[in-house]
Amino acid sequence: MQQQTWSEKDIDYLSRIEKILDVDAIVQTLKSRCICDCQMYHDSDVKLAFVRWFQSRIEHMSNDIYNVVDADDKVFQLNLTFS
Repeated sequence: MQQQTWSEKDIDYLSRIEKILDVDAIVQTLKSRCICDCQMYHDSDVKLAFVRWFQSRIEHMSNDIYNVVDADDKVFQLNLTFS
């Protein structure tokens, strides 16, 4: 399978994500659990897919924060009361 091309934006986003998450461990978990057939792809392709997926989740949260918080409001409320 042909490997995907990383853009500068992807690389920058990965460097920011890696400050809070162990992306390599996530890639290995996705592959070992055969999630979305990740075991069939190169680690770098799975990592890129994760980076782009993560970025889309953050953008979704930014664009639809009401529904995101509302869907998990108990956790949000719990953290609000302990802050």
